Amino acid sequence: MWPCHALLPSFCLAMAALVSGCVSSARLPASLPSGGGLGTGLVFGSIGISATAPTIEMSTLQFRALAGDPRQPPGEFVFHSPVGTAGRLLSPLFDTPVDFSEPDAKGTLFVARLPAGDYALVGAAVENAPMHGWAAHVYLADPGAVPFRVDAGGTTYLGQFISHLRVGRDADRIPKVQGAFFVVGDKLERDLALLKQRGERPLPPSVINLAPRLMQIDNEALRGGPP
Repeated sequence: MWPCHALLPSFCLAMAALVSGCVSSARLPASLPSGGGLGTGLVFGSIGISATAPTIEMSTLQFRALAGDPRQPPGEFVFHSPVGTAGRLLSPLFDTPVDFSEPDAKGTLFVARLPAGDYALVGAAVENAPMHGWAAHVYLADPGAVPFRVDAGGTTYLGQFISHLRVGRDADRIPKVQGAFFVVGDKLERDLALLKQRGERPLPPSVINLAPRLMQIDNEALRGGPP
């Protein structure tokens, strides 16, 4: 399980944003490979929330370089979806625009240019904010260190990650949120079009699509099909 103190709920991210500027949809890890002349590559995908979970305010996936210092904070792919008045007050501090809005989900494109090397998704967190955003709870899940590689001059697509709440029942059989997870999908064509709108134009044959592989994962953080 990813440690709680390494994950920042929205109020902490907001304080960081006040100090260092807006939080973008892709924040780099504190520790990265030096590159050593190997060059950089592009990694992209999309992250968002399910239409069935309108109280989800923050969805994040954490990643780090395998050659990086594990004691340093990881990078994050982030989507902030304002809930209630509190969420709207914080929304100017988060640079995570709604790049797609569909009947079943909405979210943002994440894009990061990274030194060539091996990386892994190492944590997942979803902040649920009921009571019109004035209360919040962060649910953590372990994706199991999902590896991905960034090649110099290459482009790697991770997939679409849509957050959902896991709802069960308490001892009195009352519905209760018990956790959260992401459903992984392959939206390469849509996300590639969004990437081109950001000014990046990789040729489709050169894009490595990892979404089909990630869709085979079935653990507490990632699932490859309808919840």
